[in-house]
Amino acid sequence: MSSEEKAAVRILIADDHPVVRAGLASMLATYSDLEVVGSVSDGQQALELLREKPADILLLDLRMPALNGEQTMRALRQMDAPPRVIVLTSYESDEDIYGAIRAGAHGYLLKASSEEEMMLAIHTVYRGGRYFPPHIAARFAERVPRAQLEPQQREILDLIAEGMSDTQVAERTGLALAEVWERLNTMIETLDALEEARTQGEKITIADIARKAGVSMATVSRVLHNKGKHTEETRRAVMKVVREYDFQINDKAASLAMMRSTQQQD
Repeated sequence: MSSEEKAAVRILIADDHPVVRAGLASMLATYSDLEVVGSVSDGQQALELLREKPADILLLDLRMPALNGEQTMRALRQMDAPPRVIVLTSYESDEDIYGAIRAGAHGYLLKASSEEEMMLAIHTVYRGGRYFPPHIAARFAERVPRAQLEPQQREILDLIAEGMSDTQVAERTGLALAEVWERLNTMIETLDALEEARTQGEKITIADIARKAGVSMATVSRVLHNKGKHTEETRRAVMKVVREYDFQINDKAASLAMMRSTQQQD
């Protein structure tokens, strides 16, 4: 390679749907500055392949067998030189977004995203940045509990929750763009440090959230999974309680709540 040539961005794809993997690999292969180093069907296979073939970017699905997306990202923390991760998923519930970013995602895209947006995300994350579309960033910011955070961190989250881009947040706060993300990184680390203490303490249930927000259990589940019909006022009431108690939804409990209320109205 000559001194003027740039190394291709090495990409590993992890998705349990073979058609998705094949489509992504075919699309990425049309770009001369990208190289697909592998394509696997679950997180465990991704970790094994990374030990043999280092990658710069891991395009990671959230729902996979063996190891899911969050588990895979947490396992990557044990590697000496892990790839940067862009979650590529069909899911955009508050809990999916919150969990993925806390686990270490540097980007979050829906599978319905355009090719142009995917290229932007890949190159942004490869250069050391983060890429979250405004509506994804806003959902994360709204979900984060505020009690244990510093005033400036809360200010940044409130601005993102209003729909501002990271660039607009930097302009409003007078911080450099890198400083905005540095404070968000610190915030995420703070949340992780509090997780063990939270899980060992009293746990609030989906029924508690429903009672405190004045809605049904099914409504809480719909809000957190971004499904069904509910007003913006209802969503904000639920999310206020969720943030206050840093509630972590249990998928089984949420599913049961939805099933129990299929014939009920809020």
